[in-house]
Amino acid sequence: MSRQRLRRAAAAVLACGAAAGSAQACELRAFEHRSGREVLRAPLAAGAAPELRVSFVHSVLATPVEDRYLWRDGAWLLVEERFQGEGYGLPHAAGPGERLERTESGWRLVLERPVVPLVVRPLLAQRMSLTLDGGRSWLLGVLTAHAVELRAEGC
Repeated sequence: MSRQRLRRAAAAVLACGAAAGSAQACELRAFEHRSGREVLRAPLAAGAAPELRVSFVHSVLATPVEDRYLWRDGAWLLVEERFQGEGYGLPHAAGPGERLERTESGWRLVLERPVVPLVVRPLLAQRMSLTLDGGRSWLLGVLTAHAVELRAEGC
């Protein structure tokens, strides 16, 4: 084999190795919104669209609220909100392309709303939790008292 062919073969092997080494697993990263300090990093399920749920206790009604998000086309989409009762900050009607349904335990809003960036304020009194596939869950207010930006990277 000529030197030129050896150099090309070596360059191809190095390029493949660099590409494999730079391949990043799909993961959730949570940062304090203002400071950028990372407060959480966790792998997301491979294959299907990554999903997360943010749940909390409504500050006025003291009832549970759960928002479900899917990662699609580089952004989090709010696809479902479940809640009990009617009150400040909760939907009272469906918007265009949305569906509000009565359930046994309250209400369910089905929608597809991009949320860019996805930032939540984890007040400890509201017991805001973040749940990923497989039931892995964290109380966000324990991780930080500041607003948190949730990002999917490598997905």
